[in-house]
Amino acid sequence: MSRSNTNTANDLKEPDLNSQYIAGASSDWGRNSACNGHSERIKYKALWPEYFARLGQKDSTTWHYQGYLKDTFVVWRAFYSLMLGHPVIAFIGMRHFFQSLIYRISDEKRGRYFLPVITIITPILMLLSPIISLFAVAIAPGFLKYAMNRLVPPLFRPFKFMGWANYNVMLITMFSLHGYKQYRGGVHPSIALKHSSKLFWHHFFDQHLPAGHRATHQLALIESGKVKGDIPKTDIVIKPIAGGAGYNLRTMIWERELNQFRCIDIERAATEKELYSLDELRIWIGKTYDNGVIEKLEHTRKPFPISSIRILTLNLDRKSQLLSAAMLPAPEGSNSTAYFDLDTYLIDYEHGAVGRPARLHSDGQYTGIEIPELNGIIENCLNMHDELPYHVEISWDVLLTDDGPVYLEGNVFPPGCDYKISIFKKYENFVYLRDRLCDQTNEGLCTESQSDARQV
Repeated sequence: MSRSNTNTANDLKEPDLNSQYIAGASSDWGRNSACNGHSERIKYKALWPEYFARLGQKDSTTWHYQGYLKDTFVVWRAFYSLMLGHPVIAFIGMRHFFQSLIYRISDEKRGRYFLPVITIITPILMLLSPIISLFAVAIAPGFLKYAMNRLVPPLFRPFKFMGWANYNVMLITMFSLHGYKQYRGGVHPSIALKHSSKLFWHHFFDQHLPAGHRATHQLALIESGKVKGDIPKTDIVIKPIAGGAGYNLRTMIWERELNQFRCIDIERAATEKELYSLDELRIWIGKTYDNGVIEKLEHTRKPFPISSIRILTLNLDRKSQLLSAAMLPAPEGSNSTAYFDLDTYLIDYEHGAVGRPARLHSDGQYTGIEIPELNGIIENCLNMHDELPYHVEISWDVLLTDDGPVYLEGNVFPPGCDYKISIFKKYENFVYLRDRLCDQTNEGLCTESQSDARQV
């Protein structure tokens, strides 16, 4: 199904766009582009083409825009304008969001158990979430390390104290609006459990992608610490089914001469081995993963580095729009792009190619690489988002391989759902989103094709 280019840019604005950002490492990036006419122009207008540049932000690892005091004022003002200005909507939406969060981090049984509990504590969270966030951020690193024997996920390690606290308040504010839309659409909070699963996205892609575009190859499942199926002697990636932020994502390279798997990921803990026999790998998986999936390790085609294309789509009133797109190269020595401060590249929509780097100090080495299939990827993501209209924003991750585009997953819950950066740069941006989601009627968003997402 083709889409006409009916999407128009909204009135969300980047602050001082022209004055704050000058075309990456060199101002003549367009003149140096390697485009030669093989790629087609992107026919969909991006609402925030500069989104990933994080304009006005002094340090992209701190959530510091105009200064912590100003940032905190903007974020807290947005939060309390929703909680106090629209208390009924805020209550419904926040309750739905936290109920969804409980499902996502636990299971079906505990999710149902906590439904009434969340209802009782929601009024407290409406009043005190910013204060609670400050307290939680202060104790989180120690709690994870000493009480849960876990490290802060890689995505959050660069965060400063106040930046992390503001990040939490942004999430709660935004996802309260998301929760309200889902509630009005009749979508049960337990959808978070299903749609956070790698298995859901694999099956969804299999059902909705056209020829030439595909999901990853699943080789085996991990259930209750046991590998179901054979582990083939090939390059593989191991993921928790409901993992996030790159936590416990491991790649294993098959060394034929050694008859062993080798893991050289920079995320690998000092206590983890580098080489595993097949039996040793099964034992390690049993100790490390409760439930997970083993997939074929997809290799990006040259000259692309280990990277993914991220497509952000927005659905406020049943028809999806393109927010932005970017190329996310993995850090040196890693196969994961689940990092906060990546050497991100914007997209050149005019030529269908990699555009300028978001970092001012980037060497811009990938600028101008053509992506002939990018327009089709964007169209697929928009069409698939139309099938999931109860999700306000979806961040799609796609690999570019010699065998065509490979779709990894859609991110619909924190931290992968990440358009909050633009929403909270200006208070007017948040007001736009708030008013659009509060004023519309969303009944009937769950169509027959999504009936399995609705729970009683």
